[in-house]
Amino acid sequence: MPHRPIPALAPLLLALAASCPLPAAAGGDPRDNLYLAANGAWLDAAVLPPDRAEVYGADLPASVNARVRAIVEDLRSQARPAAGTAPDIGRKLVDFYDSQRDLAAIDRAGLAPLQARLAEIDAIGTAQELAHWQGRVQGILKTPLWLWGGFADFKDPGINRVLVMQGGLGLPERDYYLSADARFAATRDAYRDYLATLARLAGEADPAGAAGRVLALETRLARAHVPAAEAMNPASVRSLDARALERDAPGLAWQAFLEGAAIPAGHAVNVVQPAAARAVGALLRELPLADWKLYFRLRLLDVSAPLLPLQFRAAHFALRGKVLGGLAAPRPQDERALDALAEALGDGLGALYMARHFPPAQKARVEAMVERIRLAALDAVDDIAWLGPRARAEARDKVKRMRAKVGYPAAWRDYGALEVQPGEALGNRDRARRHEWLRLATLSGTPVDRAAWAMSPLEPNAFYDPMLNEINLPAAILQPPFFDAGADDAANYGGIGALVAHEIGHAFDSTGSQFDSRGVQRDWWTADEHAAFEAFGARVSARFDAAEVLPGARVNGKLTLPENLADLMGLQLAWRAYQATLGTRPAPGAGGRGAAQRFFLAYARQWAVKRRDERTLQLLASDPHAPAPLRANFPAMQLDAFHEAFGTRPGDGMFLPLEERLRAW
Repeated sequence: MPHRPIPALAPLLLALAASCPLPAAAGGDPRDNLYLAANGAWLDAAVLPPDRAEVYGADLPASVNARVRAIVEDLRSQARPAAGTAPDIGRKLVDFYDSQRDLAAIDRAGLAPLQARLAEIDAIGTAQELAHWQGRVQGILKTPLWLWGGFADFKDPGINRVLVMQGGLGLPERDYYLSADARFAATRDAYRDYLATLARLAGEADPAGAAGRVLALETRLARAHVPAAEAMNPASVRSLDARALERDAPGLAWQAFLEGAAIPAGHAVNVVQPAAARAVGALLRELPLADWKLYFRLRLLDVSAPLLPLQFRAAHFALRGKVLGGLAAPRPQDERALDALAEALGDGLGALYMARHFPPAQKARVEAMVERIRLAALDAVDDIAWLGPRARAEARDKVKRMRAKVGYPAAWRDYGALEVQPGEALGNRDRARRHEWLRLATLSGTPVDRAAWAMSPLEPNAFYDPMLNEINLPAAILQPPFFDAGADDAANYGGIGALVAHEIGHAFDSTGSQFDSRGVQRDWWTADEHAAFEAFGARVSARFDAAEVLPGARVNGKLTLPENLADLMGLQLAWRAYQATLGTRPAPGAGGRGAAQRFFLAYARQWAVKRRDERTLQLLASDPHAPAPLRANFPAMQLDAFHEAFGTRPGDGMFLPLEERLRAW
């Protein structure tokens, strides 16, 4: 999965060194610390603005937003359609953007934009009505069991299915409710105060009592959740229709829920955490309807607060900005408006963005790199440490069938049915979210369109889809430090090449073992192969478990194992692919560095990030990626080529004896 890197402060590196066999901070020598050698100067100069929880060496979202802002301002200068005619996409983009940043209009509107939905909650009188209402807010609110659409079926990847996921928590993850850690306890207290403020501003008679009831309900929900490290196991997924769900997870009126969500009658959904679905159903039976209605009122106020009057926005920031993110000031509304615009009308923006900023030649160059890495993987699978001969044959088929989507889709989504009204910030946002949900719900049970994209081309991220056996590389990530059209192959294979190879690595991890070359969920490994993988993974996990990132807060080696393995496999495969491009030619030097050194330094630069402790703590509890220094240094330390390139010796921070280096392939 995608690559938002994690913390990068020098004290953190010292803590890592004290607790595990990983490099200490030692200035700018890559033999002692590759991460600091690549990023130390930037880290010394980087300043965390008061409105940011983290800053990156290359702020790709900011780069995308600056380009989007210029596009919107150009559209503003164009003529508005005549009265009575349908607005074109350009006018919708401008009107949506303007509505999201007009705080004066938001303040004047008060709670009026939310009153109709709050009245719907007040009118709920039965469990059936509660379930149907939850279905009607899919896309707008993550309910205790929420729906995620647009996925190929696990058993029949030619058909679209909707996923049922655990959710409904107001804090980031279950540990925030259940851990005895003093930091989590303090956050719970702040959350209780926030809920009381929302209740008071909305006119609840007993705000403190309301907050206590909702926090108690959410704590029960947290206990019902499957822990993060186990929550996304494909082997647990069950495909069930409403009738089967009524038997398997009673308590939620499933037929009413799915009908409200516009899932066609009789269609099956894939339940990702069946144990959580059963536990949530039990809570729906046990807890009073009045408590659920109060809970949904406050959850709705919470997700709407950024687009409600000042007192709501201030309370929202006090919790989510200050307490959870460590921020001193909120982000400028203009930046938030640009993010909302890309979320709501991403394809409408995307077509305009690509014409300006992602030329066909750049797309073709990346596609050629991806193909060379795929061919390198075709050879490398014969060397995967944990696979036997039969599984390696299936692995070769998997690589042969693997596809990549690069840059942007061939066809753009139509927003003709989306209503955008000038000056309606919350209404526009919620209509856009529901519009997108209804698009995904309509796909349920239909044939998969392999040309369709699940990710916006404006999202600086990437992912591997095991059901479709394909890699997704949006244009937004195809810029420095990942890809630089002006750089040579050494830098680009260390950057985007390692990212592509990372995604290929996911085809052969614990999740990849459950999807074959055709994307069908089946276990194609033997028991011995699983045991060999677990033994290899245990060695990786042990090194990450030892890393204390903040006092008393360590990396979760089990949670981060799939991504740590993909980082390891990615760097090793990218190096292999780069070597194949050279053939018998010597690698060129540049800027006083050999090609191998530039490859590894380019890899480390993509992880440059400085982050507040509050944000780090949040990510350690929920993010499947390890801290940034580990992501840069750990994979490099395992590669013989790194040690040869920089001439490491015993005593160097990055040195690892030959027999301790982990080779994935």
